[in-house]
Amino acid sequence: MLRQIIGVVLCLLPWFAAAQEPAQSEPLVVDIISSENFSQRYQTFLQGKNPLELNDFHPITQGSHIELVEMVLLQQALYLGGETRKVEFRAKPSVNLMEYSDLIAGDSLLLARSVWHEDIINYSGSLYISEPVVRVGEYEAGLYVSKLNVALHDLPAERLDQISVVANPRWQVDWHALNNIKLNIISFIGPWETMLDMVENQIADAMLVNFSVSENLTMTFLDRDYVPINNLKVLLPDSRHFVVSKRHPDGARVYAALNKGLHILRERGVIERALRQSGFINSRVMHWQAINQHMLPTTLWGHK
Repeated sequence: MLRQIIGVVLCLLPWFAAAQEPAQSEPLVVDIISSENFSQRYQTFLQGKNPLELNDFHPITQGSHIELVEMVLLQQALYLGGETRKVEFRAKPSVNLMEYSDLIAGDSLLLARSVWHEDIINYSGSLYISEPVVRVGEYEAGLYVSKLNVALHDLPAERLDQISVVANPRWQVDWHALNNIKLNIISFIGPWETMLDMVENQIADAMLVNFSVSENLTMTFLDRDYVPINNLKVLLPDSRHFVVSKRHPDGARVYAALNKGLHILRERGVIERALRQSGFINSRVMHWQAINQHMLPTTLWGHK
């Protein structure tokens, strides 16, 4: 009888093990911003290549590029960490607003883009926080003004207290950075596009925007051009991370694979190369004056 029981148990072990693993035929669903243009730019960026084999991150599309790079890095990290299911990006309206309620509830697994550590630190009981994709001190932005507002193009740092910058107080990292600079802040809670309209119509003089990947750093939106104030940059004093739901059934497994893979990518230099090739760490502003350098830990000052 004992031999029969042992035999039955041994037969059932593979079934129990398989039950603990997600079916390989099922995709790993990742939330992404709801934007047809955004999805189109991702496919254009890939140019038909397998994202797991991509090693050239130079931009070939207009607009912000970091989101596209992160979609690729996310897939490569998961695969290197042992999560071999195919990733399927699905648009979700809540991602546009950067809400975390679906992740906290376990209705979503993870986001396709990184988020500021400061924004999610209070949710650490419900969310796994990955190794940093963007480290403290690597995120730099410019004070963008209308190209038509020529008088501000070469404004020196000592005259920043004469201009106004529109900012959303809900963007905590931007808000803290700007509040550590002697300038005038116009608080505005609303669409990013409306803030650009305010700059175009000179209701506000400038807006904090990560540097464009164009050759001359010009950002074009709706056929209107915006340029950064020359030789001045703002450091965003925080790190960015992927987040995974702790309440989702796959959360712990996916988080472990993601963190392992990110560590491998960091050691191989892939993450830094991707950030530099994509223009996110922009060589064109390497020697520009960081007007809020004092906000960074002193251990980082040497490499800036």
